[in-house]
Amino acid sequence: MKFIIKGTILAVSMLLTGQALAAFTAADAKKLETDASAAVARFQSETKGAETLFNHAKGILVCPEITKGGFIIGVEGGKCVMQVGGKPVEYYTNRAGKFGFLAGIQWYSLILVFNDQATLDLFRTGKRDFEIGADVSVAVGKVGAGGSLDTTNLQSPIVSFTFGEKGLMGDASIEGASFKKLEVE
Repeated sequence: MKFIIKGTILAVSMLLTGQALAAFTAADAKKLETDASAAVARFQSETKGAETLFNHAKGILVCPEITKGGFIIGVEGGKCVMQVGGKPVEYYTNRAGKFGFLAGIQWYSLILVFNDQATLDLFRTGKRDFEIGADVSVAVGKVGAGGSLDTTNLQSPIVSFTFGEKGLMGDASIEGASFKKLEVE
């Protein structure tokens, strides 16, 4: 058991260190923009009302691929692009440490819809990592039968949507996701 815990901690450390040390280039930004546009198009084609939701949003953070994995201790991370007025304006990295009952690996797409200008400004101008749960709570957007949006939480300051899940993950864990602005080198 000690071997599994030590191996997991080593893997988590290597993943977090690798993300922190890798340069984010203009080519990386262009690929991220392309992937984000494809994720938005896929979400809109699968979800009735998504275009109207996006048109009224102050900003949209699109993370085309978040990777989540681990065994008891795990990590989650990916890169995201902030779109304001339908145009990319900034880039972010997403990270979360996890502890609890979890096992496996999974990939999914994430979209955060910012409905409130003050919340968007807080996210974009923070001098430190922005943490979901600590800085602001996020309502989970749901897509109902037939691909229609459940309008219950759509007016919250931030609404999150996850979609396109691949892989297998048993996850009943405590998590806190943080976002940090990336500088293009």
